[in-house]
Amino acid sequence: MTASKARPALDTPYQSSRLAGLLAQALPLGLIALLLAAIIAPITALLLKSFLDQQGAFIGLGNFARYIGEPGLAVAIWNSVSLSTISTALTLAIAFPYAFALHRSDIPLKGLFRVIMLAPLLAPSMLPAFGMIYLFGNQGLLKSWLMGGTIYGPIGIVSASVFHALPHAILILSAGLASGDQRLYEAARALKASPARTFVQVTLPSCHYALISSTSGLAPLWACCCSHQH
Repeated sequence: MTASKARPALDTPYQSSRLAGLLAQALPLGLIALLLAAIIAPITALLLKSFLDQQGAFIGLGNFARYIGEPGLAVAIWNSVSLSTISTALTLAIAFPYAFALHRSDIPLKGLFRVIMLAPLLAPSMLPAFGMIYLFGNQGLLKSWLMGGTIYGPIGIVSASVFHALPHAILILSAGLASGDQRLYEAARALKASPARTFVQVTLPSCHYALISSTSGLAPLWACCCSHQH
């Protein structure tokens, strides 16, 4: 009687781990390929078209030279820089005290204020625009608050920019304030430091990266948006 030979196993732990390793290596490559196809490829196509005229003939830097020579370019650049600076400054001026109150004060109803802060992120993108027009438009309920101004201009651009960016700035600043070293605050209390000195020497240094991140993220964003408007 002959013993039957055992059939080799088709799946072993070594093969399973090797397959998992191959999948782990292939997944980032697939994501990179998807990024190239979805983002970089369209941008490259637009860049190539910038060297062509309306008939598709190659003209080199002709389009760029004509754009730089336009008389309204300097005005557009000034409008973009000024409006983005004002929007960023107003956003930080509102966002930092708001985040500070949520994390470094004993105000009541903090949960409610957090919900109010996050609510614009959950609303449809066009809803705030319609709301601002309904309130401050030509026949808006609160048009008198503009003191003769109009929302269809710099006031509207700055207001909409601040409203849109405020929740994002508060989230960034909240993360910076929440990650502060509590031992420094305890040391400040033990040394009987005044609230103003604690704020200057402890709070601001602990969240300066969040301030830089908010500023560097908001200013270029509003510069692009304002340049698109003009």
